[in-house]
Amino acid sequence: MQERAGGRRNHLVMGRKPAPTLVHRLSLAEQRVLSSFISGRLPAGQVHVELQRARTAPAPSIEPQPAPVVKPLPVVAA
Repeated sequence: MQERAGGRRNHLVMGRKPAPTLVHRLSLAEQRVLSSFISGRLPAGQVHVELQRARTAPAPSIEPQPAPVVKPLPVVAA
C-alpha cells in the first residue's frame, strides 16, 4: 500500500493494479471437510482429496421443514 497526497491510500499489488476482490464461499460439504480436519478427525493428507470430492458432489437440495404445531395449554385458575 502506498500513501497518496491528501491522506488517501492506493491499494496496489506489486505496484501494478488494485487487488482483486474475489470471494469464494464454502459449500456445506467443504465446511464439513474443514471442520473434520480442524477437530482432528481427518488427516492432513486427505484434506485435498476430500475437498475435491466435496466440490464435485451435487449440492444437497434443502427443503423447508414444516414448522412444529404448538398447541396452547389450557389455563387453569389456581
